[in-house]
Amino acid sequence: MREQRIQLWLALVALAIGATMLHYKLHPPQGHLTNFWATLFCSIDLVVVSILFLFRSTALWGLLLNSFLAFLGIIMMSDLTIVSTYEGWIKVSPRSEPLQWLLESMLPDISILAADFLVGLALYRITLMNPKGSSSS
Repeated sequence: MREQRIQLWLALVALAIGATMLHYKLHPPQGHLTNFWATLFCSIDLVVVSILFLFRSTALWGLLLNSFLAFLGIIMMSDLTIVSTYEGWIKVSPRSEPLQWLLESMLPDISILAADFLVGLALYRITLMNPKGSSSS
């Protein structure tokens, strides 16, 4: 059980590192305020959520924060996809080239975020399954 918990925690950290690096590259926080928020939320996910999941006593807070950030990101990226389609920022039409449109939309990023949410949920469940007296707190 402990090995699985460590693997899930490392997966959660790896997803958060990837998200932070991607957002920092695409939205450098030195620019517009919107860019700052995207990178800040990923950084909170990387640091705070990862630390909260280390301990059984704070795992619930880790799950809540991870879930909040995941749903916020899914909503924001879905909104960006809709706006990008209507404003013409995505150069292909979802009617004429649906596969190409999906690839240029935020769906790949949303899928990664959904995986982050599910890994956090699995980590929380396996954390609760560990006995209180175990060495992995």
